[in-house]
Amino acid sequence: MIFYKLFFVLCLFFSCNKENYVKTYTLPKNKPILNIPNNKEEIEIPFSWIIPESWSVGNPSSMRLATYSAPYLNGVADISITNFSGDGGGILANINRWRRQLNLEPHSLEEINNSMISETSGLGEYKYIKIVNYEDQSSAFLCAIIAIKNSTLFIKLNASLEGINYLEQEFVSFCSSFK
Repeated sequence: MIFYKLFFVLCLFFSCNKENYVKTYTLPKNKPILNIPNNKEEIEIPFSWIIPESWSVGNPSSMRLATYSAPYLNGVADISITNFSGDGGGILANINRWRRQLNLEPHSLEEINNSMISETSGLGEYKYIKIVNYEDQSSAFLCAIIAIKNSTLFIKLNASLEGINYLEQEFVSFCSSFK
């Protein structure tokens, strides 16, 4: 017991000084080492594709795996590739979201399935759909949905009605090149 009292008195004696302020100390924190890629080129994508010669790389986006620009008669189409886990929200939700972007009413799953066209790629069968608002032909979509293992690829071409009609075969060839 005497040892504890002596220890306490010594701590008090050495901790007190003539200066009337509190001393504080700062210790640096160890930074965790994270292996996060600095850019998309470092992200390993388990599939590949072939872009048509006339297409060029478009402006990057944080949500897209890749972006391309495709020239057509009177404009340039925007092509986006995105990949989401699972079914990415499902066919019904995604197609109706795209329809709303063109000021169109939602469709039922049956109507959507009847509008979709089946094709084949190196990743298996996929479907694509043409979404057009005939009252405003300045913007229309070609949208492909490719289910792979535990995720879904969404490939969307945005152009005028004239553009999607002109680029449809290139779009199908592009989507079919995925492997």
